[in-house]
Amino acid sequence: MALTPAAGSGCNASSTPPPRIHSPKPVNSEVEWDSFDPLAYVRHNYSVLRPDDHEILCRIRDFFAGAKLSDARCVDVGSGANLYPVLSLLPFVRTVDLCEWSASNVSWLRTQIDSYDEVWDPYWQVCVEHPAYATLADPRRHLAQVGRVRRVSVFDLPRHAWDAGTMFFVACSISADRAECEHAIGRFLGALRPGSPFAAAFMLGSHGYSVGQRRFPAVRLQRAEVAASLAAGAYDLDLHEVWPRPPLRDGYLSMLLATGRARDD
Repeated sequence: MALTPAAGSGCNASSTPPPRIHSPKPVNSEVEWDSFDPLAYVRHNYSVLRPDDHEILCRIRDFFAGAKLSDARCVDVGSGANLYPVLSLLPFVRTVDLCEWSASNVSWLRTQIDSYDEVWDPYWQVCVEHPAYATLADPRRHLAQVGRVRRVSVFDLPRHAWDAGTMFFVACSISADRAECEHAIGRFLGALRPGSPFAAAFMLGSHGYSVGQRRFPAVRLQRAEVAASLAAGAYDLDLHEVWPRPPLRDGYLSMLLATGRARDD
């Protein structure tokens, strides 16, 4: 799961945290995000390409291939320790910004931008099953040329800055407070130019999750809640639920993939 906490500096080194939310549940600013262990996260989640991630990757690959993108300025919000959303954008980008707040994740991403690990090769092989991706002969070199890691909070994203975007397992996994989740969704959609295609993924019914020895919060979302939050800032929405068998971990129900286009607000 990618992580982008609230309190941080934006692309222009300014900070605009959301209003303080009075809740007995852990909120974003109370979590020690710099203690996140990206190596442990990759080892547990992505060292083997699971059928659920394969299904999701096929769907976002086909979605972006059909979106008529070219030479686009793209963003992956809350990249964390997951490269496959960026890989799904790679043939269509002029630049791709990987926006992340956790210092440990930012350091990991910078090493991956230079030359990503072999663990991601099976994910790219899924992408190249589509002709639009097969034309890109050297994805590592291309990512090194177009990728930019930015330490920025989801709550500080500039408005209408990008032509396409992804946000995977972020809004549901940065806080236990539903209002912060909704705020993160709104900021993501608002960062895209009107009409921009996007893909976003959510854990449904999550009780929180562990990375190494540390526990992190999550919002116990239902499908209808995600749909309502997205509909406020998007159109042409398509929702697809994935039930992993076996589950990735205890304490969640399913994963929800959403694709669509940002609304003109």
